[in-house]
Amino acid sequence: MKNLKLLLIAIVLVAVAFALQHGSRPEVAPDPFVGKNLVEAADIDGISGITLKSDQGSLELKKVNGIWRLPGLHDMRVDSNRLEEFFQQVNAAKIVESVSGNPQRHADLGVASVAVDAATVSGADSALITLKDVSGATVRELYLGKGRQAKSVDGSQGFGNDGQYFRFGGSDYVYLLSSFIWLDKDQKNWLGKELVKISADKLKQIAWKYSDDSEKFSLARAGATDSLVLSGLAEDMQTKQSALPAVQNFFANLTFDDFIATDSPELHKDLSDSLTLAVESFDGLKLQLLVSSGAVEIPGKGKMHLLWLGAEYAGSDAGVRSIADELAANAKKMLYALQEHRVRPLMLKSADLSEAKPKPEPPADASGTAEVASAAAAVSDKVSASHILLAYKGAERSEATRSDEEAKKLAEELLDRIKKGEDFGKIASENSDCPSGKSAAGSLGEFGRGMMAKEFEDAAYALEVGKISGVVKSPFGYHIIRRDK
Repeated sequence: MKNLKLLLIAIVLVAVAFALQHGSRPEVAPDPFVGKNLVEAADIDGISGITLKSDQGSLELKKVNGIWRLPGLHDMRVDSNRLEEFFQQVNAAKIVESVSGNPQRHADLGVASVAVDAATVSGADSALITLKDVSGATVRELYLGKGRQAKSVDGSQGFGNDGQYFRFGGSDYVYLLSSFIWLDKDQKNWLGKELVKISADKLKQIAWKYSDDSEKFSLARAGATDSLVLSGLAEDMQTKQSALPAVQNFFANLTFDDFIATDSPELHKDLSDSLTLAVESFDGLKLQLLVSSGAVEIPGKGKMHLLWLGAEYAGSDAGVRSIADELAANAKKMLYALQEHRVRPLMLKSADLSEAKPKPEPPADASGTAEVASAAAAVSDKVSASHILLAYKGAERSEATRSDEEAKKLAEELLDRIKKGEDFGKIASENSDCPSGKSAAGSLGEFGRGMMAKEFEDAAYALEVGKISGVVKSPFGYHIIRRDK
């Protein structure tokens, strides 16, 4: 009996100790944010405004009638690829862990608060992103801070960042993100630089007129399946078809490199000596272009040609009308600037678009055969080539997001496929970042010295007809070049 009492007492004591031990520890609820995406896909769908404050100033993007625009840059369109890249970054970044709830650590981690009226965030590592819905209400307020320094396996300091610190607006808790979110803080780099696309099969007519009335001529055709024909041809002359791809490629993806906001842009002093182009497509879109005959120094950009672009459309296609309206509105307030080499395909004379008709083959026993053959084999000072361009982030006129190393590696892989017998034109149309890839299987047509980037030109001229280059780097990226003529 005595032993039974002792046993019961022991059981009670154990139960009390267990209760005291576990009852003294309050249950800790899991953090509701850890393991979640920084911004969920469902929230992205409802975002209609983005504000970014950094050490470089304030940047605003706003969705108006379904189109993202830059209010700080004359309401010009946002680059859809760059915007999509931003949304992908904030959606892919996951919240790894809670780092601190101490406000005194905010400055050290780069997530300190910003005064309501402050235009910038102090510190190169800091940024404040505010996401708003269609009513202007804040959906998310994110303070992005410093990156956590990566470490090597042995514990020593490594290279780059292993995640990024951040906190939500209105909360003191600092978290670590799974990846570092790279933000372009220059609002001009968010510009959508595409103006218009008229594919080669849609071009109906292009008319040239120089301000000094030195020449007026045009290329035109009656139907989309016909070839463009030069006006005013002599009986023994014909349109030089090899010269057409370079002109067609210009309109296949007409983009600008910079712009100048100005009153009465078509009357700008640098357009007093200019080339006028009237362009018409088969779907009814009409463009008028004024291109400065000489290059103009653009601060911080170098020498460029100025372009004024007007548009009109009387058809019923809503997409084409939207493009025409946008161009017409911009024509009242700005000029575009294009790199010199991009404008060269337009600065033509009628002689550049014509050639003598081939002479009929002489009889087999006719004298002078050797002289005829010799003349036909005369080497032109111009060449014709096709290429595949792999651009990278930071290259001239590039919208690519791949790195320099990734572009070079891809170019080498494509070159290897071509060497193994795959079709050059097919690979160009599927992979090239140059508009010529989609519109002409990579063909650039005929060009002379000084019309292309020097690295590209030197490689093209060094090739034998029909041969393919190695990987050639120019300011625009990595090229694979085929000499066609």
